[in-house]
Amino acid sequence: MGQYLPVPIVGLRALSSVYSWTALLWGAMSTLRTLKALAAALALSLPALPTTSVLAADSVSLPFDDGAAVRVVQGYNGGTHQNESRFGLDLVLTGADTSGAAVLSPLEGSIAWAFEPGDKTGCIEVVARDGKSSVVMCHVILDRPFKRGEKISRGQRLGAVGAPGEVGNNGLAHVHLELHRGGRSSDGVPFSLPDGMLLEGVDLPFTGAVGENAGATLVSTNALASAPAASTVSSPVAAVPGGTRCGRGVSPRFTLGFAELKTRLGDAMGDPLTCEFADPSGSGDMHQLTTSGLAFWRKSTNTPTFTNGSEHWGRTATGWVEWSGTSIDPPKA
Repeated sequence: MGQYLPVPIVGLRALSSVYSWTALLWGAMSTLRTLKALAAALALSLPALPTTSVLAADSVSLPFDDGAAVRVVQGYNGGTHQNESRFGLDLVLTGADTSGAAVLSPLEGSIAWAFEPGDKTGCIEVVARDGKSSVVMCHVILDRPFKRGEKISRGQRLGAVGAPGEVGNNGLAHVHLELHRGGRSSDGVPFSLPDGMLLEGVDLPFTGAVGENAGATLVSTNALASAPAASTVSSPVAAVPGGTRCGRGVSPRFTLGFAELKTRLGDAMGDPLTCEFADPSGSGDMHQLTTSGLAFWRKSTNTPTFTNGSEHWGRTATGWVEWSGTSIDPPKA
């Protein structure tokens, strides 16, 4: 038989230390498994927390209530979307009846112009609070007459989608949506950066293709909201830095082509609120605010024009013309 050799004290201590660390390690692993199991059980038992969607500053909402699934049935540059309306989108709800659906303002701002409820193509334009962009919506039966300059909340109800065959929708209940730069109805831009804004955070670029972005689906993050607490009609002059824009000792009056417009239109043109001033967006046009709308001279066409927001009058090289709609330029012959 072999001789029994005692284990040195140092060896016993080292062996005891190994046993201790091993026990601690197994204990920690066991505790970790217990915590994981507990966390899983809690996750199953607790209700899911609601998520809040925050719209980016460079994005505009859809004109429908929160959670509505929306499909683009006619995209850019196709069908009736030509010329000034080439960046328009026709929108319908999926999984719900579009006809009669509530139409909400896609942004916070003020009314540029609007047709009377049930009149013509049921269009309304809302200018963003910063004045850098605006949206036009058509084929809507507005709830009431809206006044120029009236403040609007994002999500405020404007009306309802017209039934098939109403307000110029060509038999399909839908909302026609356009984005404009600088609140100018002639400067349509796509829902894409850098010229325009995103639509619900989605980039819808324009490459020149016919019917581009038709078939795209989006989900609205807009939400029904009440009107601003003090919904008032603001003075057009307040929106123009420098007040009347007249020189010292000079009062607002119509001259040259604007005077001709006044002679022809009379009371419909109203009285001048400002002197003539250059278009703040840098187009080279000249503007003059009146008590009932805007007179402007188009540098590109040499056309003095007046608009009350929905109706337009101008003197072209071929004579006087009158038209209505979102375009500030006369229709081409």
